[in-house]
Amino acid sequence: MSKEKEIKDIQEKVNRLTNDLHNFQQELLSLQACLRQLQLNNDQPYTEERTPSSTINSEQAAAKHGGFEKYIGLRLMHIIGIVVLVTGLSIGVKYAIDKELISEALRITLAYAAGITLFVLSLRLKEKYPLFSAILFSGGMASLYFTTYAAAVYYHFVPGIAAFGIMVALTAYTVFAAFSYDKQEIAILGMIGAYGIPFLVSANTERFELFFSYILLINLGVAYISFRRSWKLMQQLALFITWFLFTGWCFTRYTEAQFVTGIAFMLAFYVLFLVSALADLIRYKKNLLPADIRQLIINNTAAYLAAILLSGDGWFTDNAAPVTAITALVLAIMAILCNKIFPGEVILQRLLSWQAVILLVLFISLQWDNLTVTLLWIVLAILLFLFGVFTRFAWPRLAGILLTGITLGKLVIFDSARFTTVQKIISFLVIGILLLFFSFYYQRFSLKNKDAAKTG
Repeated sequence: MSKEKEIKDIQEKVNRLTNDLHNFQQELLSLQACLRQLQLNNDQPYTEERTPSSTINSEQAAAKHGGFEKYIGLRLMHIIGIVVLVTGLSIGVKYAIDKELISEALRITLAYAAGITLFVLSLRLKEKYPLFSAILFSGGMASLYFTTYAAAVYYHFVPGIAAFGIMVALTAYTVFAAFSYDKQEIAILGMIGAYGIPFLVSANTERFELFFSYILLINLGVAYISFRRSWKLMQQLALFITWFLFTGWCFTRYTEAQFVTGIAFMLAFYVLFLVSALADLIRYKKNLLPADIRQLIINNTAAYLAAILLSGDGWFTDNAAPVTAITALVLAIMAILCNKIFPGEVILQRLLSWQAVILLVLFISLQWDNLTVTLLWIVLAILLFLFGVFTRFAWPRLAGILLTGITLGKLVIFDSARFTTVQKIISFLVIGILLLFFSFYYQRFSLKNKDAAKTG
């Protein structure tokens, strides 16, 4: 009986497995049919949801294909559109003025109405279309700025003090909106408007101390905004505008009686832009960006040019040489401090060092002449090369070689007609020996490297 029971159990298992196999075959056929149907429906308008990877690939391809179109539609077209609109309004207003179709009061009223309309539209569209709203807002603020200017300067409808107050309020609100939109372009618009206020409404242009105090106040605000948002373009525009205004004043209106005040403003501007360029490095220990390094170089150069202009009536005055020497010393100290405080900023250290060396070379040419300049340049080249040898820095050796080449070029092009025969002999012999010395150093250094490689 036990064997019969065992056979019966095995038979039942076989039957169950056979049924399972049959069901599996039916399910397999059903899945194959579904697969074929899906493949057929793949070309239809409505398809089944794809896998995440295929969806991602298709989105990337679409983004790559439509990137340029989106740039035109979302950015370029808006900017061009608002410019064309403002241009059209201007042409229309000018036509109406030429034909005497509208009065002066109506001109200002219509201009204000256009600016307010753009502003209201920007508020209505801000939630759904933030970029388009920002463009409209910029156009509206620009219209209100210059309409206020025209009302105060051309038509005298608004007192100067009231116009100043209105434009300050517009500037403050534009800065607030820049934070709200998180758009650098709006902040730049407010900055340009703020810089333009003294020119647009101020009748007392001789009060330079008030003017530059106002510019310094704006720059403090620009620096604050730049720190909050890291808007480098806005910061660099402030740098260019400030130094352009200051050096322009030095050229046109500066007198020796204003020396102390002028130096104070120059140092204030220099320190402000120096600190703003180093802000991320100081606060967050981040490496300087190329934009920060460019700002430092331009700031150093502009301050030097301003100091030259403040020190005398021209480039080749007696004060030009000491100003150059002092600036070179300051830059050398900055390079040393940078090496101690920020050892990782190698590029900044080298650029400061190069600027110091260039100014030192310029100082020698301003302080002396003829053979003395040639010999001092050769001495400086030797010192730079030896400094590079002992410190194992490449840039001083390169600077020494370049200065030797410049000295040789100066000797051949400029000094040959002025030097005596003895002076020519001395100069050519010294430069030739120096170049051979440099060449011998590199030959020896190369052989040492080869010997070390063989030994290793």
